[in-house]
Amino acid sequence: MPIDLFRPLTTAEKQHPIFKMMLKNGFEPERDVLLQWANGFEDRDGKFVKEFQTTFESSFWELYLFAALKEWGLPVDLRYHTPDFLVGGSVPFCLEATIANPPVGGQPAYGFSQVDLPANFTEFNVESTLRICNSFDSKVKKYRTNYSKLVHVQNKPFVIGIASFDRPHAHFASGRPILAALYGMYHDEEATQFGDTRVPSYNVSAAPKTQNTHIDVGLFCDDSYPEISAVIYSSLATWGKVRALADNPRAMTAYTTLHPNHGSIMPIVRGAMKKDYSENLMDGLFVLHNPFAKHPLPRGLLGHPRLCEVTIADDGELIMEAPDDFLLLRMLNSIIPV
Repeated sequence: MPIDLFRPLTTAEKQHPIFKMMLKNGFEPERDVLLQWANGFEDRDGKFVKEFQTTFESSFWELYLFAALKEWGLPVDLRYHTPDFLVGGSVPFCLEATIANPPVGGQPAYGFSQVDLPANFTEFNVESTLRICNSFDSKVKKYRTNYSKLVHVQNKPFVIGIASFDRPHAHFASGRPILAALYGMYHDEEATQFGDTRVPSYNVSAAPKTQNTHIDVGLFCDDSYPEISAVIYSSLATWGKVRALADNPRAMTAYTTLHPNHGSIMPIVRGAMKKDYSENLMDGLFVLHNPFAKHPLPRGLLGHPRLCEVTIADDGELIMEAPDDFLLLRMLNSIIPV
């Protein structure tokens, strides 16, 4: 029986602002996108729909990953409610979803305005990296204390899916924080000079949490986390993704997207109105491999023409396979009739 995402289970006061907005007239195409993602999904613990309606982001990310698994053509065994997905196919693996949340007392990733634009992108990227590391670490601990004891998990690759919802404009981070968190690849925005053809980058082993405390990064640079085979990451699997995929050509929405511009630090900028804009489910998605994994995820198993797959060569070089027009950033400006 299909799950009913949009039959309210709580009062309006307890509903997440984005869910509440989706219930309004005019958002039928966006609701259809989410119902397509949820097709075949089961509320195994009986809490999913209520959490989708009240806290939204973590459930939304889980639905996105389920849709991505269908796009990859991979079957999911829904008999188990932990970890999130037991994936079949030629190489069965487990996938656990998590999100990077705001720090305690921090602003959420919704309801922001232009005054919340990052003033310092170096600080913005460092903080985003820390939030990703925290989410990664919590799932590793859960694997070691819980998941590793489950028979259906043992001797299989284990993948963590992480999405950034840690602050206003979290999507601006693109791939910067995940590359720093997993491979210690730090891009120094402040060191960039006029006329440079690339942002200076170098390897780091830690990021400052406070003046006296540092958090380890480069999590895939040694054998500290052999249990984790890979990470699936996106900063663009957001409400904007749903708007982009919705069949709603009459929507008064302007899309601005950024794409790599080889040989220049200035990205290629494209603009289009909704009726002329198209986007793939997998645009903006990263699959990042751990070279020290005990059970490696085969390269290409989660390949797709629209995503970026990251591996490390034997000599330590970071190899990023992505389309030339890989989606770095998407921004929407909408006029919504009242």
